[in-house]
Amino acid sequence: MHEGFDDRGFPLAWEAPPQRIVSLVPSLTETLVDLGVEEQIVGVTRFCLHPDHLRREKTRVGGTKGVKVDVIMDLRPDLVIANLEENDAQDIMALEIAGVPCWVCDVRSVERAFRLLSDLGALVGQLERGWQLEQEARETWAETRDKVNPGQGRTVAYAVWRNPWMWAGRDAYIQSVLRWWGWAPWPDQSRYPELDMDTVRQAGVEEVLLPSEPFPFKEEHRTECGDLPSRLVDGEIFSWYGSRMLHVPASMEQAASAI
Repeated sequence: MHEGFDDRGFPLAWEAPPQRIVSLVPSLTETLVDLGVEEQIVGVTRFCLHPDHLRREKTRVGGTKGVKVDVIMDLRPDLVIANLEENDAQDIMALEIAGVPCWVCDVRSVERAFRLLSDLGALVGQLERGWQLEQEARETWAETRDKVNPGQGRTVAYAVWRNPWMWAGRDAYIQSVLRWWGWAPWPDQSRYPELDMDTVRQAGVEEVLLPSEPFPFKEEHRTECGDLPSRLVDGEIFSWYGSRMLHVPASMEQAASAI
């Protein structure tokens, strides 16, 4: 019998690795594949983009918000993987009331993201592979940070939405990633505050980062930043934890070389 807790502090116990997994977290869907348990995945969201073939071969259970609980129940999962921020609490509660084990993570720092690789590996019966992924992520992030400093101490505001403008706050994983790579992220407010562009400008922000997700910023949106320098960036590099972290160092080297 294996026992553990998720990031809510809720206990989980299992006698054997799960054989029917539903993943409601796109970055962790990709990680499950990299852990070697693709065959055990039976359900994914429509935002589970990597690897692309999963959305054609596995049952789609809706988006990350407002998932189709009845569809999940029909899949008879022995584990649902979710995230405290990305998924609706009432959906998870409905599944748990119905007796479906749910493992819910809460990733707000790079350190937690590193450890998550081993934790998820242990959860699905791939502890050694999970540990290997964690060590590779730790080593490549540290080695690359010793060589490059893409942020160079610049104060940046990372947009997560438009109309209204919303920004990655201090409790968001995104800010932890920014700090790791040398930026000074703003604002120093919790989670995702709504602040207009004038407020950003008056705060002394040196650059606005416009990511490809969750809002798909395009070149045309840069004009809305006015005289504030802005840049389009790959949202997955800054906001996806899990095995996608292994792609980050190369992207940061490219970012540093472009400065």
